[in-house]
Amino acid sequence: MKKFRFIILMVLAAWVLGSPKATAQVIVEKKPNPPEQYVAPPPKPGSDYVLIPGHWLWSREHKMYVWVIPAWVPKKEDQQWRPGYWKQLPRGWKWIPGKWERKDRKRW
Repeated sequence: MKKFRFIILMVLAAWVLGSPKATAQVIVEKKPNPPEQYVAPPPKPGSDYVLIPGHWLWSREHKMYVWVIPAWVPKKEDQQWRPGYWKQLPRGWKWIPGKWERKDRKRW
């Protein structure tokens, strides 16, 4: 009986701890306009950095998308940055954030 309880407890713990985080889908009727002013990124801090272009980010405080200026970040070994993009859905537009991908990943 103790072994059975232990197994149930482990399965339950794995389910709770392994569950992906819930993220709200923020859909807007109209995409925001691109920023009016171009902000040049600062100088590259070193050869092991990659530029993450400016991108949109949902602000819970302001209840709108805000523009994040470009920034240099350390490279990730065997990965490349895939920029974010706007995706049209039946009810409006959703920002798909950029992310790191393995360089050898095939894109369909």
